[in-house]
Amino acid sequence: MALAVFSQTHRHKPTAIEASRRYQSLLGIVQAQIGQVGRCISNEADLDACLLAIFFMARYETVMFWPTEHFSPVALALMQDWSHHDGAMAVLKTWFLSSDRKPATFLVKHTRRGLIKCSLLRNLPLPDWLLDGSRFGEVGLELGYDRVIVRVVNLHYDMKSLLACTEFNITEAEILNDEANRLLEQLKDWVAEFPKAWSFRRHEFPDFGPWPRKHFFSPILYSFDKPAYAAAWALYFAAKMLTSSISLRLLDFVRDDASSSPLHRHQWLDSFQSFYEAIESLGATVPCCLGVFTVCDSLNSGDNQSMTVASTDQHIPSHLANLLIWCLTLPSIIPVMEQRQQAWFRSELAELGRLTGSGILETAETGQWGSL
Repeated sequence: MALAVFSQTHRHKPTAIEASRRYQSLLGIVQAQIGQVGRCISNEADLDACLLAIFFMARYETVMFWPTEHFSPVALALMQDWSHHDGAMAVLKTWFLSSDRKPATFLVKHTRRGLIKCSLLRNLPLPDWLLDGSRFGEVGLELGYDRVIVRVVNLHYDMKSLLACTEFNITEAEILNDEANRLLEQLKDWVAEFPKAWSFRRHEFPDFGPWPRKHFFSPILYSFDKPAYAAAWALYFAAKMLTSSISLRLLDFVRDDASSSPLHRHQWLDSFQSFYEAIESLGATVPCCLGVFTVCDSLNSGDNQSMTVASTDQHIPSHLANLLIWCLTLPSIIPVMEQRQQAWFRSELAELGRLTGSGILETAETGQWGSL
């Protein structure tokens, strides 16, 4: 994996060849052991080793995609092979249904989180056995978020299924929109539980446009005491944006129906406002999360603060980039977003791909990037 990331970040083909050789060797080992999965789950170390192997194989394939300015859509389609994710789902289900199931490990918890994201990207409903995060090690604030996001993923699936019907059912759309509103309220309840230390301060950039620019979405910036706090808020803003977009897409169809009412128009405006508020807030969170923007209290006055804006060419540590990848993936693929704003999120995501060595993320700013 280290060879693969190095070859991608440094564009070093000999290292890529060596990484490929070792990967092919690992594939042979895994294929030889695939029939032993049932026995592995009874041993915590073996279960973790199995899940870790699947994770690294999937990660390898996304890293080793070498983007070019004009690559084939067929090449991108090949990257949509979800066989490793299906394998992880099978292993996790086998563990979950085991009569002598041990408590969830750290890798079990994070494997499930990855599967939830993949289900959204593939527009698949989550199976019932995967819904309760408490059975997979989620606790506290993480469990609170989990209980909302699994319902958002399934709501997105229901929305897509409804919109694909030849005859649009306005009553069903209203039911799904009501669920979206409930989830938005639950997200508000979740973020209200954040510790006070996680709060942010709002600032305005001290110069004029043009906006957006690299790492800066608008002149409005949010500062946090730690990047991890910014990442938690980014997760909230991204979830709010996704949920509001589901409502918007439903109400777009409802408004076109002959039986729609002024109430539907009012609901659409509320969803529109919620959606773009989330976009603006997510954009305002990015600079602090990436460490390119900090605020320092003045020594002369407790009321004054000075902003320090780093060069946009400053190196961003990969651990900070990783905090934002999922949160930026969502606005990059939501179809109802304004084109100029979405282009900024895609550009930022591609930049994070270059920083972390993810070849597939580098394709985000190409014309072949997908949508939900």
